[in-house]
Amino acid sequence: MRRIKSGENNIKQGAYIMTPWKMIVEDFGKIKHAEIETAPFMLFVGDNNSGKSYLLSLLWGIHNIGIDRLIGSTNILETEESYALENWLMKQIQIAQKKGKHNVLLSEIHGLLSSVLNDGLKRYKNRLARWIFNSPDLSIGHIEIEIGDLSKEVLYFQVEAGKVLIFTDGKHKYGLGKHNWDRIEEPNLKSDIWFLITAIYSCVLDIDLGYISDGNIYLPAARTGFMLTKDIINKVGRKNTFNIAEEKEDITPFTRPINQFLDVMGDLALEKKGRDEYRGIADNVEETMAEGTVEINMMPNKEVLYVPQGKKKGMPLRVVSAVVTELSPLILLLKHRQQLDSFYYEEPEMCLHPQLQQKMGRILSRIVNAGIDMTVTTHSDIILQHINNMIKLSRHPQCEELCKKLGYGKSDLLYPEQIKVYQFESKNNRKTVVRELVCRDNGFVIPTFNDALDRIMDESYEIQEQ
Repeated sequence: MRRIKSGENNIKQGAYIMTPWKMIVEDFGKIKHAEIETAPFMLFVGDNNSGKSYLLSLLWGIHNIGIDRLIGSTNILETEESYALENWLMKQIQIAQKKGKHNVLLSEIHGLLSSVLNDGLKRYKNRLARWIFNSPDLSIGHIEIEIGDLSKEVLYFQVEAGKVLIFTDGKHKYGLGKHNWDRIEEPNLKSDIWFLITAIYSCVLDIDLGYISDGNIYLPAARTGFMLTKDIINKVGRKNTFNIAEEKEDITPFTRPINQFLDVMGDLALEKKGRDEYRGIADNVEETMAEGTVEINMMPNKEVLYVPQGKKKGMPLRVVSAVVTELSPLILLLKHRQQLDSFYYEEPEMCLHPQLQQKMGRILSRIVNAGIDMTVTTHSDIILQHINNMIKLSRHPQCEELCKKLGYGKSDLLYPEQIKVYQFESKNNRKTVVRELVCRDNGFVIPTFNDALDRIMDESYEIQEQ
């Protein structure tokens, strides 16, 4: 991870840019082959039933299952490469002990990191699929992760009072207590070394060490239904009933991303306040799209209420417009969550008039520029056109003048290096191949949208000419 300097690539000052990594998947549901390189803003476009939600859920799962569950623990994963990685780390710690401080480029172990990671994925890929989808029937033919360029990524070691600390960005530090670092056979040392190895992976891949991060939130397509019924679904019962253990073979009604969504929404409270930057975006959604505020009442059941502009009394979601119920989860998360790392957002255009779809495109851009990664599935050509407009505007020689004229600010602008667009192509109801679309001078050309528009226009011309 590296801090972007002010003005570099015009990205917001102080933002952290992770080294991107690429996920390669084969024979997963409808998907025959996909190669997805991570970026702050990713969009999945294509036909219905082409596997977009499957891949969205898989990415959510990789970011939430935890590194040790992704690649295995030291007691399970014992390979030549994992031993070499342990010995390399021991050597660096011994150097740090002598000097007090030590740093090394992670590119030294790029090959080892890749080998150990993908060996773990090969062993545990089906466990990952079952864990995400709460079903024993899911499997993955092949999955691997290509770690990006580590030539500028520095791993720092510090020894303080006999304790070893490692970190990459000066912010997220991982440490261990005192050991005889000359003997890897010392009791507990091997597991502690493996803990530091998983910490390195956490830094490199931007994946939490632990289990289901509430900062990586999945927003399912059936938002209205879940918002109207979430209080009926008992959380304790859901956790016990709707999440299968890794070795259990029961089929359950909800996938784990949806269970997390219900948990997160249930844990929101009026007294919990989001960051000012997040709340500013929520205020904009309420003012320009919902035309009212979405609140949590102070009663024990924490009912969600909608207060129309100019009114004082709130209305329960069951009697308000579908636009409000669709937007309410996003509004509440931005208003009441302090830590938001990423959204996995299914069809944000749901129930939105074309005019509101353009506004949603603007909201998504602002969320990304607030430091929250977005991975989105969409059928909205309007959202994509807004994104293209913001890319073109950011590169325009009269950018500042045009921003003033059109009412945009720096938080609205987007840059090609922030965005990846992937088209899911499934012809004749066969398996899906995922293709990356290139950002050109005028942004992204989306064949799946353009082809559909061309067909209906050709039909219109044919009718008019008869």
